[in-house]
Amino acid sequence: MSGLLGRHEFQIDAKGRVSLPSAFRRAVSAHPLVLLQWQPTHLDLFPRETWNEIRKNLLAHRKAQRDGGAYLRGITSNSFEIEPDTHGRIRIPGWLRERAGLEDTVLFVGALDRIELWRPDRFEAHLCEREGDDDDFAVQIFG
Repeated sequence: MSGLLGRHEFQIDAKGRVSLPSAFRRAVSAHPLVLLQWQPTHLDLFPRETWNEIRKNLLAHRKAQRDGGAYLRGITSNSFEIEPDTHGRIRIPGWLRERAGLEDTVLFVGALDRIELWRPDRFEAHLCEREGDDDDFAVQIFG
């Protein structure tokens, strides 16, 4: 899978459907996707190969931790398997839209191995909060 990069803003229709950006559609078109909320700020859309790794980690955590089952239930109960329709649209269930604060617009953000779905103003606020915090990390990555 090629890296998922960039940001694209799309409208949600009355049925809760939104078009996947064409660049992302090409990268994730082979299999069903898993949409979930594990952070309160946004949703994550995982291609099958990334989800398979996360699934292994969740199962290992459940076996290793006394309360691992509760954590796993929290993740899986906030998950939804989806397949884009023939027009490249996905349907975001209403309860997930509500939890992530998605109303009429979704900002798709490529995050290398996943796609994040944000409310645009929430994403901008998140970026502003982070300014300057990542300097040490950036030096490690970029030299």
